[in-house]
Amino acid sequence: MKRLLCHGLSGAVALVLGSVSGWSAAGDETPVKMEPVFVEAASPNPWQYFRVPGFEVISHCPDDFNRVYARALEASTAARAALLPQDFWGGLSTPMKIVLYNREPAQGQAFSRPKPIDLSWVSGDDGTAGPYSLLRTYPTVVGDGDTFISCGNYWSLLSSTTDFYVDPDSEIRVRCRLPQLPRWFVSGLVGPGGILSTWTVEPGAAGQEFAVVPSVTWGSRAETLALLKDPKRPRAVMALSVFFGAAVPKGEEDAWNAEAALLVRWGLFGAELDGRSRREAFLDLVRGACGQPVTEAQFKGLLGLGYAEAETRLRAYVGVAVREPVRLPLGIPRDTAFEIREATPTEVARIVGDWGRLEATAVGMQNLDYQRECLDQADRLFERIYARQTSDPGFLAAFGLYALQVGDVTRGREALESATGGGVVRARAYLELARLKLGDSLPFAEQGIGDLNQADYDRVVGLLGTARGQTPSLVGSYQLLAKALEHAPKKPALGDMEVLDKAVALFPGNASLAYKVATLYKRFGYPEKAQAVIARAFRMADTNEDRARLAAFVVRDR
Repeated sequence: MKRLLCHGLSGAVALVLGSVSGWSAAGDETPVKMEPVFVEAASPNPWQYFRVPGFEVISHCPDDFNRVYARALEASTAARAALLPQDFWGGLSTPMKIVLYNREPAQGQAFSRPKPIDLSWVSGDDGTAGPYSLLRTYPTVVGDGDTFISCGNYWSLLSSTTDFYVDPDSEIRVRCRLPQLPRWFVSGLVGPGGILSTWTVEPGAAGQEFAVVPSVTWGSRAETLALLKDPKRPRAVMALSVFFGAAVPKGEEDAWNAEAALLVRWGLFGAELDGRSRREAFLDLVRGACGQPVTEAQFKGLLGLGYAEAETRLRAYVGVAVREPVRLPLGIPRDTAFEIREATPTEVARIVGDWGRLEATAVGMQNLDYQRECLDQADRLFERIYARQTSDPGFLAAFGLYALQVGDVTRGREALESATGGGVVRARAYLELARLKLGDSLPFAEQGIGDLNQADYDRVVGLLGTARGQTPSLVGSYQLLAKALEHAPKKPALGDMEVLDKAVALFPGNASLAYKVATLYKRFGYPEKAQAVIARAFRMADTNEDRARLAAFVVRDR
């Protein structure tokens, strides 16, 4: 039986639920105001908490489903290891958060937005649903660059799920990897028809499990059927000289994405005419393409064939790809021990409150009522715990970021100071506190070098250094460092600028960052370095617009 595949960023549609009416409790010896609708320990089914390597999970689902889900997380990690070496996956210093829901959907209700999930309901609550109702929900992911939270309602699976697979973080890790992977390789993994957009896990004989990449649809279903009927049917591929060019040809985005998926599949799983694998050579090609565009000489040097011969091989491989799935054996730990326990109020607030603020950001202006509901939900959870004066660094970081988001700068700063002072592992906490510190330290009329005193400068640079040391490294940490260098106590030495030069290499497709770094090099009297940054960025630019902007810098500098 195939496992049911529930992807993260590419998951299907989730629909809106409204709030549930609140209630309060009285009669306790120490009166405590009970917030409406969200009562953890008093619920017949309180939030449960467990950890799997790389993940934190809170759940309203039964323990048997929690174990099924934990096993599925282990399978997705094993599938990732079977597909690509570890250095192709970006690290997450903060474990990914998972919120599991099991609310039975009401019938016949409308929806207004494709993603939100109601988190104000608790199992056993007999409150009345609002104007929206969940019809069917698959997991959706929100995040802010260093922390990601997946939330889904699994009610329809609970009664019959015995074989299940979920992959909430593989796409995130591909996109967070630094130096950034080349655009064509990312598309071949997570773009339309990419490996990660279609793979699943299937059991085999003797308990062996396999990651399965199904056969492809080439062009259209009709064309694919025609290829299956006639293996000699002609098929076209894009010239590799065009495919590896600076920009996707206008109007040929679908063909480019299809070729990316085919090329990556061929490179990873295709065999040479004598049966040998080209996988290691292809992986070396990808590694090299993180810092420079692919050339035919490089391609031939690694793979042993030029573009014309490779295009012939790709055309032939289309017939294989539409016919044969790829099966990768997995090594999954058996009977991994993990504890399922009741979640603490702090854990619920830290994870669900953070989900509420991130979901509010994701929904934006599309649904202001729902956005307000998300923020109100986060506010209730955060305020309840913050009032207890907790010292938990993870909670304080989440609360501080929420407070800044809603404009409460004083408490946001206070919470982030405590969180970073407690050594929290969350890069954005250090970045946003550094942003506050820099804003406080700069005068209203910014002149440039000398605006910052040494103590303030050192504090900002120190916070940003800690942020950069945590994964995934946030481009904002480098952008803010560039601003601090603009106003440093004295002109930065060449060594002070090297970290920004490294940033351009880590984010080779970010033309704006390269332009900023080159501008600083030029301003501080290092024109050769400025030209080198622009030249490298020009070679790696993804769009004609970026190339034109970078070229304009070179013209002005002459």
